[in-house]
Amino acid sequence: MIKELHWLEKTKKLLVDNGGAELYCLLEVMYKEQKMNFLQFIYDASRGIGAVISEGVEYILDQDLYNPEEFDGVTFVFGDFEGFPMSVQQFISLMQIVSDAYTEAHPKNEDSIEFYMNKLRERYSK
Repeated sequence: MIKELHWLEKTKKLLVDNGGAELYCLLEVMYKEQKMNFLQFIYDASRGIGAVISEGVEYILDQDLYNPEEFDGVTFVFGDFEGFPMSVQQFISLMQIVSDAYTEAHPKNEDSIEFYMNKLRERYSK
């Protein structure tokens, strides 16, 4: 495992046990393919924007939809498989797990990660 991913690997069991296997896989691919870092990922999520990590690997939030009012949960896509929407509250809980692990490994980014986690919570508390 790439040293940079050690923090993510620490979250694997907790994410998988709590219905976050798709989120874990997406983040792992994102890092292995060097598409973006977690700070950019959480910044986009806090604005309601998902990410296309590579062809056939993506997740969808409200601002990715033509009609954001139709948003009914976070959707992960792997190849031709589109998973059932994950509740936003579950997504936020899983993102908190990942954020905690990330800030433990990257303490200089703690304030930014906390700020964007709060923005993410605020966005979907409506």
